[in-house]
Amino acid sequence: MIIKYIGHACFKIQDKETGFSIIFDPYKDGVVPGYASIKDTANMILCSHEHDDHSGVESVVKEKNTNNPYIVQVIKTYHDPERGTLRGENKIHVIINKFTGEKIIHYGDLGEKLEDLLTEENLTLLKNADVVFVPVGNIYTYDAMQALALMGATKPDIMIPMHFRCDELKFGYTNIDSLDIFLDEALAQNKKVYNAETNPYDFSENKFSNCILVMRPENAKQ
Repeated sequence: MIIKYIGHACFKIQDKETGFSIIFDPYKDGVVPGYASIKDTANMILCSHEHDDHSGVESVVKEKNTNNPYIVQVIKTYHDPERGTLRGENKIHVIINKFTGEKIIHYGDLGEKLEDLLTEENLTLLKNADVVFVPVGNIYTYDAMQALALMGATKPDIMIPMHFRCDELKFGYTNIDSLDIFLDEALAQNKKVYNAETNPYDFSENKFSNCILVMRPENAKQ
């Protein structure tokens, strides 16, 4: 499996055998500070909700590929801890490769209380994923502590943080937390943190486990 971090909460995954690709949560042009427009293709586009920074399907060129190896399951959650009364609903997408068994989870703009999310039924799907994309920026989503608590409860092999700002590279909404805030807390909790050497990243050659993997967004303006 190949994973590309496009930017903000937008990722592209691609199965190496079939070439089938999925893009999650593409942002619309010009809505996220510091990010260039998306210029990419995919065979499937999945959006966690309809906010402009997650629903820019027109930014992606959709291509046909009938060799879809993925099973897509959805967990309906909320964008806030008040059961959607503040910011509406959110979808968690659980993707399972029916040939390799790889499980990838995109948490979207998760804001639901952790105790509400982690029902026995949901945990069956959420536990022991190979790769998860988790928002860490606070305000609209989980903050560092909540994201790490989710990681502890569901035990993914690799967690990739998303939906944060970076002051050095000047991208992301200015009112959300920086990646450094998340990483400082992760290191304080003795989590293993690595930087991806490339973007896209080939996970078939991955040697990491039980860790946080930081990917630099491809579309961050220079």
